[in-house]
Amino acid sequence: MTLILFQKLLRDSRTALIVVCVLLFLFSAMWVKITQRVTGEITPFFNIISRVARLPENAFRDVLFRGPGKVSQAVLGGGDVQFQEPDDFLAVGLMHPIVIILCSVWAVGRAAGAVAGEVDKGTMELLMSQPVPRSRLILAHLMVDAVAIPLLCLSLHAGTRAGLWLVGDFKPDYTAVREFLEKNGSPGMVALIPTDDRTITPDVSRQPLALVNTAALMFALSGLTMALSAAGRSRWKVVGYGVLAGVLMFAANVLGQLWDAAGWVRPFSAYFYYQPQKIMLRGGDWTADPFGVAGVPVVPVLLAAGALGYALALWVFTRRDLPAPL
Repeated sequence: MTLILFQKLLRDSRTALIVVCVLLFLFSAMWVKITQRVTGEITPFFNIISRVARLPENAFRDVLFRGPGKVSQAVLGGGDVQFQEPDDFLAVGLMHPIVIILCSVWAVGRAAGAVAGEVDKGTMELLMSQPVPRSRLILAHLMVDAVAIPLLCLSLHAGTRAGLWLVGDFKPDYTAVREFLEKNGSPGMVALIPTDDRTITPDVSRQPLALVNTAALMFALSGLTMALSAAGRSRWKVVGYGVLAGVLMFAANVLGQLWDAAGWVRPFSAYFYYQPQKIMLRGGDWTADPFGVAGVPVVPVLLAAGALGYALALWVFTRRDLPAPL
């Protein structure tokens, strides 16, 4: 009976799942092109202009990420990411607000409909009229997460691979800066432009490892929302509470990065433990340092939060009264 429930729930979610998978795939493929444009055309332009003006190599980056730009830097991975490097720029794609929003909305929206959605539609009594204990419904939703979340992560990686296949190797393009200096500079300035034809092949071999962190984040948000859904009667109220909690956690994490005095709030946010760029770039760096405690593994923390949410959902749902359908 659990398998039948699982198949029904997966069938009910398939349209939304396909849409989100396609959106993540397209964004990942597009992000490869954006990376190629930024690191192959825009960065070389600013590097040559800095060299001509005898400025430090990172002068433009330091100016761009001052003031309001510092918020963007915090959202996209902090000061450790070298945005002029293709590998680094590809890695921050997993931190992009579009990816975070799509993954978070999927996790919150699906979990909100798990119990509260069925109660809201008046179909829970019909569902529970079958000879199946309530715990099996929670188990079936856990099984849906176990299938859907890896598919979403696979869509991200497939999009990156497809983008790399379409774009090909990255080559620095000095056409724009050469035209600019020929019009506004001198022959000596033009001579500073490199003539090498080197190519760069981005390394995304560790992206699947980083996507484990993405999967853990979605599971944490799904589990915590499931606990709210198990106690609720209105899907949209649960969605509202879940989205509000997600926004507050995201804002707390960004605020803690920008303002040292507020740094203590970051470990209370699930997004503090979402650091895929570190995993993708450094391989073995799977840890964070909450409250000054070094080396706390990020994936187990998120998995524990999701498991706790499911445990609370099981405890609440097996004890609550279900309203009669009107």
